Amino acid sequence: MVTLSGAQIEKLSKLLASALNEFQLTTIVYSSTGDQLYVEYVAPGKPLRKTIEELLIALSGFGTVCMFLAAVYERYPFRADVRGEIAGVCPEAAKQRLGGGAGLAIQQAGEPQKDAPTDAFAPGFQRNVRPHLTKLDVRVWVEKLAQIERRVCRVEFAGNAAGSGFLVGPDAVLTNWHVVESAKQSDKVADLACRFDYLRLSNGTRQQGTAVPLHADACLDFSRYSPAEKTKKPDDPPPTEDELDYALLRLVEPIGRRDADGSPRGWIILPEAAVPLDAGAPLLIVQHPDGAPMKLALDTDAVIGRNANRTRIRYKTNTDPGASGSPCFTMDWDLAALHHYGDPAWQQPMFNQGIPIELIRRRIVEKGHLASISG
Repeated sequence: MVTLSGAQIEKLSKLLASALNEFQLTTIVYSSTGDQLYVEYVAPGKPLRKTIEELLIALSGFGTVCMFLAAVYERYPFRADVRGEIAGVCPEAAKQRLGGGAGLAIQQAGEPQKDAPTDAFAPGFQRNVRPHLTKLDVRVWVEKLAQIERRVCRVEFAGNAAGSGFLVGPDAVLTNWHVVESAKQSDKVADLACRFDYLRLSNGTRQQGTAVPLHADACLDFSRYSPAEKTKKPDDPPPTEDELDYALLRLVEPIGRRDADGSPRGWIILPEAAVPLDAGAPLLIVQHPDGAPMKLALDTDAVIGRNANRTRIRYKTNTDPGASGSPCFTMDWDLAALHHYGDPAWQQPMFNQGIPIELIRRRIVEKGHLASISG
């Protein structure tokens, strides 16, 4: 049985925190141990590195740390630093074959073929043609989508659809500034509301959901869009870090703490660090296009890249009017951006565009509203 030392746990937790996000961590823990991370090992709500550190301590105590490390080793063949450290502290983890290892004998006219692979998982029989399209655990992925569904809303002005938004705290909704701009400037913020659970059901009917009014102190914080984004040249000049086109709204009640369909509604945590988005990576947008019931737009070859000063992310995932203020996710449901804009070229649009979510979080915190997004 392998027992990790304090120094080994510290070094491994740093490396694993750079390789895994929360969703990947919970998935690997479940697939390798059969247990839920936040049920059996660690209390929720802690920073990722601290979570991994406490997990390694717990697994080391149970004698199952090598099972977990073997799963990490197998899933991340391109992280030589992670694999090297795992092989050093737990050599047996680097030798385990979690995928199976069924025997394979390749013959031609009854004669064994020289140098042919001897197991069914050998290179050449399965290929990751696009390595960034990871394989998804179906139940975990669907359950995460169900959580997000409860947290996305349609923003309404005087009863009419104005855009989309999503819960980022018990009573805090994030959307675009341009979605609520006219209400704010006309002193009619009281006419704004956020409608949750507006869905089309499998029988073809619509679930109208619940419209939640805004608090008297409705607009906690906002950042305007770039003036250039109202022209045909949105990059001239590029938006600054004070031009992030967001509004942080306060609801009249903490709906995030209430149950929805028997489960806590909750809210989406704004990440502190940028989510890696390589060119060609998938991007998912949960939205209320044209004010319609909630839709999921998915493109597996979406990301174009960031602009010159990294204040915007461009992608090819489709949106329609009313999608402004929608959350943008990676395939693993990591929040990456706040959707806000489309290519002004009306004949042959080439991109949609969002604001990196870590920039929005940083500004919200700097403005003194950390408590609103942390619950």
